[in-house]
Amino acid sequence: MRRFAAWIVVGLVAAAFGGVHTAQAGKDLDNVRIRGTLACGLGTGLPGFEFLDSQGNWRGLAVDVCRAAAVALFGDIGKVKYVPTNAQHRFTVLQAGEVDMLLGNATQTLVRDTALGLDFTGIYYYGGQGFMVPKKLGVKSARELGGASICVTAGTTTELNLADYFRTNKMTFKPVILEKVEEVRAAFFAGRCDVYTADVASLAATRATTASNPDDYIILPEIISKDPAGAMVRHGDNQFADIVRWSLYAMIEAEEYG
Repeated sequence: MRRFAAWIVVGLVAAAFGGVHTAQAGKDLDNVRIRGTLACGLGTGLPGFEFLDSQGNWRGLAVDVCRAAAVALFGDIGKVKYVPTNAQHRFTVLQAGEVDMLLGNATQTLVRDTALGLDFTGIYYYGGQGFMVPKKLGVKSARELGGASICVTAGTTTELNLADYFRTNKMTFKPVILEKVEEVRAAFFAGRCDVYTADVASLAATRATTASNPDDYIILPEIISKDPAGAMVRHGDNQFADIVRWSLYAMIEAEEYG
């Protein structure tokens, strides 16, 4: 019953936009309709949000947001092309038109909205940045991390928040900056850094799925940022942005209706 209700609500979005003729649409919506698939840029693997299951199928919250937009556009949950990308290149991929919408737990910021020419289409997750350390270090608080080496993904708000936090608290640190999140995780578990910093949901997923013994690691209590995440599209096609936005709102409504 819950799944049926969700499909009805998303179907109402499809009906609302379905009567608009293609000639009235913007170029992004026209391109999607001509191609016949919705291209979604995703991160390279975060359990719960965007990951490949044992059968090689994409799963997670961000994936569902993409699929809901495909239902509103085509009435078909399978009309999706998933394009893996990384934090360093994800915005370029969207700007270049290689994907129609970008997910991947990208934080909504003023600079990304204005300087990069992107539109945010609603928030599907409120996150916050934290720190994970080996339990054997005996660290109980982020305030004890002065002088530590810290693994972080390049080209992210995580990298900026890290520098801000240590500067504000008058502490120093040694950054270990890597391009791909898989490289960051591997470096941390190999002992190349004392600390791994990321969104706390990512830290929890990493500890649960990547650590050989999750109990050997702890996530410190401090959350140092507010990171609203949502799908992004390019500026300039308000109708396409509306479809993506209201597909998300339809999912939220369905959740509230149970």
